[in-house]
Amino acid sequence: MAESIAPVVYGDRRTWRAALALHAAGATLAAAAWGAALGWAGSALGAPWGVASLLLVAVAGAAYALREVVPAFALPIPQARRQVPDWWRTFFSWPASAALYGAGLGVGFFTYLAHGALVVVAIGAAAGGRPSLGAVVLAPFGLARGLSPGVARSVTTADDGRRLVDRLAASAAGRRRLVNAIGLGVVAAAALAGLARARPPDPGAWSRLAAAALALTFAWAAVAKLVARRRWIRTLEAQRLPSPLVAVAISGVPLAELLVPAFVMLGLPRAAAWWAILLLVAFTATALRAARERGGTVPCGCFGGRDSVDVRVAAARNALLAGIAAFVAAIASDAPLLGHLTRPTAGDALPATLVAGGIAVAVATSWRAAAWLRRGSRV
Repeated sequence: MAESIAPVVYGDRRTWRAALALHAAGATLAAAAWGAALGWAGSALGAPWGVASLLLVAVAGAAYALREVVPAFALPIPQARRQVPDWWRTFFSWPASAALYGAGLGVGFFTYLAHGALVVVAIGAAAGGRPSLGAVVLAPFGLARGLSPGVARSVTTADDGRRLVDRLAASAAGRRRLVNAIGLGVVAAAALAGLARARPPDPGAWSRLAAAALALTFAWAAVAKLVARRRWIRTLEAQRLPSPLVAVAISGVPLAELLVPAFVMLGLPRAAAWWAILLLVAFTATALRAARERGGTVPCGCFGGRDSVDVRVAAARNALLAGIAAFVAAIASDAPLLGHLTRPTAGDALPATLVAGGIAVAVATSWRAAAWLRRGSRV
């Protein structure tokens, strides 16, 4: 955004300041809407989980802090690894494009993320189980990201913009990692300190948390396959499966994975657990088959990360997930449809408005983009 939201693009500083304000507003509103959605999702999954919520945030904060200090600790970060569309700048007016660019960056996971701080904050928003709390927690991220193009205030030529981008890319990565590690460590410490003041754990909290972990894991895996469809197809082809099976697995596997979060949100965690175990057995058998033909590494398109993974790592990961699923199947109890979803309160009116507005903007943008593409294909 340093080159797209810069004074040289808008001709004068007054217009640029207005564009920067719209960019920041779009990013803040999108982040708040995303936080509200996470809060609702957490509520549907049984959050807040009491002591388990605090422990989850503490573990996530410590794990991602370790990732910053030890780069070899390859903890994945969910992200789309895409830039916001450049054509928005020419298709929409400058106020609309500035706001849309901000909205595209505000969610965070739909673009590039170099650090895991947003993952921990998002986990906290979901663990809170309140849309209003989620909106408040995520909004500062959007505001900070929306104001970041302010570093381009001195860019008056295209060459200035390129030099700024090069300078930012060459800045010390170690310093950024250290700052993020300290911040994540503070979050983890605060969550651990809260454990001392927390009420005794709800007997069902751990099973609800485990069911939520299964739901989020399989949802992440499915979305990664649907978003990076070509990568998923390459993974299936690398596993040397029969062509008819590949054709079915392209869409069948992510849809089967989505059944796990669907069962959990429908109040059927035990069904979700048994279905997850069945999928994990099939995934492990496929990985072992591929390992016999390829050696120690197997193609992996599980979470949109590495192209291949050591078969022992894949088997251990699947065993851990199967253990969580077995715990849910043994301990959890089914509940009525969305039985854990809390009733909306007056404090949820603003998050509901943000989510509705975000959906409206997304629909309008998609409609305009489709119309533009149809016109382009007729030319």
